[in-house]
Amino acid sequence: MTRPLTAPPPTCAAGSPADLLPLLYDPDQSYGWSAGMRAVTRALLARLDLPRGPLLEIGCGGAQLLTDLATDYPLHRVYGVDVHPLALARAQARLNGHAALIRAPLQRLPWPDATFALVLALDVFDQTGVDLTAALAESYRLLAPGGSLLLRLSAHPRLYGPHDVAFHTGRRYARRQIVTALHGAGFTVTRATYANITLGGPVAALRLLQRARLAPWSPAPYRNRLANVVAAWLLRREAAWLRHADLPVGLSLCVIAEK
Repeated sequence: MTRPLTAPPPTCAAGSPADLLPLLYDPDQSYGWSAGMRAVTRALLARLDLPRGPLLEIGCGGAQLLTDLATDYPLHRVYGVDVHPLALARAQARLNGHAALIRAPLQRLPWPDATFALVLALDVFDQTGVDLTAALAESYRLLAPGGSLLLRLSAHPRLYGPHDVAFHTGRRYARRQIVTALHGAGFTVTRATYANITLGGPVAALRLLQRARLAPWSPAPYRNRLANVVAAWLLRREAAWLRHADLPVGLSLCVIAEK
């Protein structure tokens, strides 16, 4: 089992972190970070030349991205898998038959070898309880030759704190760690870039203060309408940049690897 580089704080200055994972399943798509990062994902995918075959999102949540994939890749069958009943219920309501949904653990997925042209795992392999080595091995097994894996993970281990506890993040990764792990699983890394740079400075500073218990943690900003509008707008500007070039730093690490 993969262990966090630093132990998560059991509480923060304002008390125990709330469980904010359901925000990612929001049927109204009002969580600005989620909306903006979908634009980042589509920008990264725009440069990929995929082989024939279906597409799979591991940890599909409320299926916001699956609807984008079904639109962007009409010639590919789209599948989503998750273990959370709430996520799958909201995904089913949103998709209306445009993608197939399955409930299964990510280490034992019910497809034969070399099935998929693309596997996406966005803020999934860094979750609490995930064995990174096993998750990468399963992704490699599922991909057809020439297929690609798109990973997004929480970056910079020293930023681990109440935010991560609230979103069930078990570990934040350094770029070298994930690249080494991918090579060890047999992948060829074709792109590694950061994302979420525009908010990175002030957010990183706040999280370091919260980690040191010098600033309170509160779930209120995550539900603030103006903050979500601003976050979505900034991340969409980043997405436009990422269609052409990488970013040198950011709160998220995005890596594309080919089988």
